[in-house]
Amino acid sequence: MIKIYIWGLSFGYMIKAVIFDYGGVLSEEGELRTFGEMYAPKFNADPEEFNRVVIDAWNLARVNKIHSRLFWRKLAGFLSTDEKTLREDFLDFFKGFRYEVLDLAKRLKKNYRLGLLSNQIEDWLEEMIENHKLKEVFDIIVTSYGSRVAKPDISIFKEVVEKLKVNPPECVYIDDLEKNIPPAKKLGMKTILFSDFQQLKKELIKYKVKIN
Repeated sequence: MIKIYIWGLSFGYMIKAVIFDYGGVLSEEGELRTFGEMYAPKFNADPEEFNRVVIDAWNLARVNKIHSRLFWRKLAGFLSTDEKTLREDFLDFFKGFRYEVLDLAKRLKKNYRLGLLSNQIEDWLEEMIENHKLKEVFDIIVTSYGSRVAKPDISIFKEVVEKLKVNPPECVYIDDLEKNIPPAKKLGMKTILFSDFQQLKKELIKYKVKIN
């Protein structure tokens, strides 16, 4: 097969790898802001002020500028509650998981290399990885806290491709956030902006990915 790769364009490449985002694709993504608006009034705290604490701490913890456990401590300290209770309530709010997408990934594993690429905090995602046995499904897992850089920075997309040992045009990348699609496209990846499970299957079939 003749393969030609021009920056951002590809011809003649067969798909060898599928890369999934976690939050919003494998999990049913909730909004940090929505959590803050719901949770802060229980402690007579201002939701906007609490949200600033949440987002500032999240942005630091997701790239390992602070330890992820400090994320819970900062939130609990603002609300004058204990870290364990806050963490349990937080994870309960974001507990939704798309088992049908995970089952699809397991089926894809028969024919393709699989990657997981996620912006998360370590103390949260590592528990989800363990609970759902994701290391048994995905060949490689690249995280913002492990790489100390977050999507949409193109360097983290390069990292996942290098670890999968494939060329960018041989990858399909799936994400629910539109801002994360352009860097993947720039590298030459096929991309899917996720909206729901049925749409995901149709898009994969369009790229001639075997899903059975």
